[in-house]
Amino acid sequence: MSFRRVVSRFDRVNQWLQFSRQWHVIDANQQDAELLGEKVARYLAGKHKPIYHPETDCGDHVVVTNCKDIAMHAFDWKHTIYKFNMEYPKSKADIPAWQIHEYDPCRIAFLSVYRSLGNNLLRRRLIQRLHLFPDSEMPDFVRKNIGSQLRQVQEVVKRSDEYTEEERAKFPKIVKFADGHVVDWEKSQQNPGRHAKPVPGQKEK
Repeated sequence: MSFRRVVSRFDRVNQWLQFSRQWHVIDANQQDAELLGEKVARYLAGKHKPIYHPETDCGDHVVVTNCKDIAMHAFDWKHTIYKFNMEYPKSKADIPAWQIHEYDPCRIAFLSVYRSLGNNLLRRRLIQRLHLFPDSEMPDFVRKNIGSQLRQVQEVVKRSDEYTEEERAKFPKIVKFADGHVVDWEKSQQNPGRHAKPVPGQKEK
């Protein structure tokens, strides 16, 4: 006797979500440009869905916020060169990443995602569903459509002044400081001034 599983409402909704255009949001704050581009391109192409096919346009919309705080490894801001050629006379240009980022904070994220989509016929259509914003501000119609938040590709490390007093007290003590010890981020030290070498035979003021 064969048993047929009854499709629940939850399963039916999941089937609808596979064929619909979902809206995802991801924060680009302190995220590597190449790793972020690969993850965003995966959702734009629909590779996270079981119905994916290379010749099928089944991807979703992706909203990337805080593009102005995107990161690169070591000196890649200086050594990563983007080549542009419009096929016109004197149109070739080799521009480093930091100059492009200063001119347009969202351009580095766009170029990283566009390159991660690969060289195919659907790339220009898929990139139209990418929405980039330099900060956390976005239009209301975009915010209303967002249905899920993607996990960041890298963990954002907190600065030393962002920890609370309770968290600092739990840190392991390697050195026992004196009672009058001053921590740099708690109290600023006054500039003692330039050291003047005393001249022989002259009294100090």
